[in-house]
Amino acid sequence: MLDDIYCISQVSFPERIQEIGALRIRAWRNEPGINADFFAKRTWVEAIDHTACHWIITKNNRIVAAARMSLHDSLQNVPYASLLPDVYRPKYGHKTVASINRLVVDPRFRGLGLARLLDQARLDMAQDKGVDYVLAQPQQTRLKALTKLGFSYICELPHIPEMPERQLFFMELELKSPFGQ
Repeated sequence: MLDDIYCISQVSFPERIQEIGALRIRAWRNEPGINADFFAKRTWVEAIDHTACHWIITKNNRIVAAARMSLHDSLQNVPYASLLPDVYRPKYGHKTVASINRLVVDPRFRGLGLARLLDQARLDMAQDKGVDYVLAQPQQTRLKALTKLGFSYICELPHIPEMPERQLFFMELELKSPFGQ
């Protein structure tokens, strides 16, 4: 059983952030369509990591999966939101928005449901915080899993510098009804 072997926990910056950053590099370094120069570095830690909420899954105290969620006061602070076409932007004005991103699972531990556990932990916190929309910018491999969680596809985004040959998408999950119910 997963609960007997793996431990999921929330960590705060800077706790274990270098290990999380190293896992991001290690897990994606050999994936097709990535920027080899970018993934030649040892860790991938960004400014947004300082204020984001982080979750890790460990096995024998080694991080085997990680993910983050950020709360935003405006759409312009959401990672990759600058790539979102203007026609979609007004919908998120004056709404509380969270973004989920940087979900990474060590290739040796994929297929065990760890991503699903991290997704649920993030959505539970977003619900607890009273977020209106949870936004995601997944790669194609995550579309089906996020759709199962209730996310809606919004549009395809341009490629990002870190992964120039991998497509990115924009999805949303509305947590609050427009009528406050």
